Amino acid sequence: MTQLIRSTSVELQKLKQSYQNNDAKAIEYFMHKLRGSYATLGATTLPELSRPMEQALHQSGQLPGAEAFAEYLECVEQTSAALELWLTQFEHHSDTTTPDVLQYIQYLENSDMQAYSLFQQQRSGWIAYLGAEDFVLMEQEIMTLNFVAATERLKRIMQHKEAGQ
Repeated sequence: MTQLIRSTSVELQKLKQSYQNNDAKAIEYFMHKLRGSYATLGATTLPELSRPMEQALHQSGQLPGAEAFAEYLECVEQTSAALELWLTQFEHHSDTTTPDVLQYIQYLENSDMQAYSLFQQQRSGWIAYLGAEDFVLMEQEIMTLNFVAATERLKRIMQHKEAGQ
């Protein structure tokens, strides 16, 4: 996600340059790339704006009108800014040495996608906390969005650690 945010401004510059050059193929390429990337993360407005313009470019090489193109660019910028803002919430809990296990269990129990992102952000902390074998197993559970199994694993490990203290 961070890579997408970083690359968006470069992609937008290329897209704007392609529009100024009336390069329909390049415009279609960059619009399709941005739409796909953000749609994968759940963006809905951007794909809705992009799809008809992409189809017109593909079918007849028709460039979007200036107003529609400006609206599209604004939507990409707002979507990127929203994603960046969403990611900032993890900066306060990004201590990779000591994950907040109880809070993480709450994310898992609520099937909150923050669990996925936070797990990726705190990989080294989770390896230290879980050990290599449980980390690999939990990573598989997180990657397949099997939050129930990951929750059970964490609770079992917490109980084992508390019993050992």
